[in-house]
Amino acid sequence: MLRLPAEFDLHALEVFVVTVELGGMTASATQLRITQSAVSQTITRLEAGIGTPLFDRSLRPLGLTPAGRALYERARRLLTTARTVIDEVREGASLPVDQITLGMSETFATLLTAPVLRRFGNRVGRWRIRSGISLVQQQDFLARRVDMLVTGSNTLEKHPGTEHHDVMDDPFVLIFPRDYNGSSDPAEAAERMPFVRYSLDHGMGQRIESQLTRMKLRLPNVIEVDIMHQQLTSVALGIGWSITSALCLAAMPGLFDQLRIEPLPRGRFSRRVQVVGRSGELGNLALQTAQMAREVLMVDTMTPLLQRLPWIEDLMR
Repeated sequence: MLRLPAEFDLHALEVFVVTVELGGMTASATQLRITQSAVSQTITRLEAGIGTPLFDRSLRPLGLTPAGRALYERARRLLTTARTVIDEVREGASLPVDQITLGMSETFATLLTAPVLRRFGNRVGRWRIRSGISLVQQQDFLARRVDMLVTGSNTLEKHPGTEHHDVMDDPFVLIFPRDYNGSSDPAEAAERMPFVRYSLDHGMGQRIESQLTRMKLRLPNVIEVDIMHQQLTSVALGIGWSITSALCLAAMPGLFDQLRIEPLPRGRFSRRVQVVGRSGELGNLALQTAQMAREVLMVDTMTPLLQRLPWIEDLMR
């Protein structure tokens, strides 16, 4: 029977995989909360146990040798299996997952934090809920600083080792001040009042900007905001007009009477809201979170808006 080298253990594989994914030992040490020296020593012992170098240290940043590339793919699968075993054993023993960091945008955090904690609170020993810029959260997810995401961006869909569970399609709509009586065509509206632009630091802002480019609309950057509340209240106060999602609009029902809400006359588009997790980790929690989010967003959040503006439901299909 082939005996495994003493240096070949799950901790060493985790250090190796994180170092590969973060591109260096310094970042790996920070993520794993150990010293850089400990990372270096662990990898050196792993290489000695296997009998071949895993990194080409002549490259900056570190590059993998052929043996390193082969080990990386297999180590990722081994670690996924190990985490699944731990999750299943803890679940069978009625023990909670130690800790989960959940990342959400401002809108999703406002709408879903309480339902998540109410539904799944006992399954996790310590919850860390993070809201903020979606693109930063995606980077944190890839760096394993976030375990699960609720996001309207699809940039992680092709990333290996991730699972994606659809929640809903969220269409974009035009919003104007209530007393605006001009055309709803964006090109004509832009001649009458400023466009309130959602920051490009956010996935939603980039999605809107990409669509404006496809529509060949070049709108002056006069007003730029990075919080949904700023966007909607600026329009409600008559400062300008904007493009927002139906879900963001539904999250602020108190502003319905102060806005004129219209479908885009051309170039209609939407975003897919998803829960993103890592394949083989956290059991079925990502799937169940998506199912719960669908119930909350479609029933509790969207119903008042759809009752007032039933045409939005057609856009969601």
